[in-house]
Amino acid sequence: MTNRFLGLGFVAVGAVILFLSLQLPQPMAATRIAYGPGFFPTILGAVVTIAGLLMAIINPADAFEEDEEHDAFAWRQYIRPAIVAAAALVYILFSTQLGFLILAPIILTMLLVMGRVVLWQAFLIGIAGPVIIYILFAKLLLVPLPLGLLAPIGAYL
Repeated sequence: MTNRFLGLGFVAVGAVILFLSLQLPQPMAATRIAYGPGFFPTILGAVVTIAGLLMAIINPADAFEEDEEHDAFAWRQYIRPAIVAAAALVYILFSTQLGFLILAPIILTMLLVMGRVVLWQAFLIGIAGPVIIYILFAKLLLVPLPLGLLAPIGAYL
């Protein structure tokens, strides 16, 4: 698969995200909040669409495509994306039971170690990242994140 086709696939996915996010309800006027539930998905859809378009247009990797055709079909290149997809699936399936603050550090640390980040840095980022994200989303933006096992002490978080 060339980068052009992959870029066009991202354009399609981004366009679908953008279209569906524009279908979400607007914020109520009485809340004085300028953004509603479609705010972040709209930004995500726009970024994915633009990035896919750039990937389809600006394509330096296609010059080396002939070399890839001579190589045998290597499963190795699909292992890391499969692990990332599996991590996303694990989060989707178990975040309600375990909670964001338990599951996100585990997944993030695992992915950082897989990406060859130094172990102590992976642990530091794996712990600090989800805590910062929780503070930003759950406390500042009031986006509920699943507490899971930490629900009994949720009032203190």
